[in-house]
This record gives sequence, structure tokens and C-alpha cells, in this order.
Amino acid sequence: MSGERRIKCMQRLAGGALYLISDNEHYQPEMITPQQMGEVEILGRCEVRIGRINSECVEIQV
Repeated sequence: MSGERRIKCMQRLAGGALYLISDNEHYQPEMITPQQMGEVEILGRCEVRIGRINSECVEIQV
């Protein structure tokens, strides 16, 4: 992995993988496999509320 920090929405998938989704449509979703989990660190959680819409994302280092 590249050692950079990112803020992404995260979805846990069956089998232990993570699916990282950007709010910016110019970035494609990323799949973190269970084998890559040792290279990923979840640094924090971001919560945004705009009107009645809630969005939760995590800050990760990969």
C-alpha cells in the first residue's frame, strides 16, 4: 500500500474485506482484502450532518 491517509466511507464485506468508497465521484471504490488488513490502520471516524442526511466515514492510512 502507499502509506497515505484518506477519508473514505467504509463498508465491511462478508469474508472480512473492506470496501472503501469516496464521496468524490472521480475516485473509484477500493477493496481491501483480508490479506491486506495488516497494512491498513483506521485512525479515526468522521461524522457529517447536513440537514437530515448523516454520513459516516473513517480516516485510514494505507
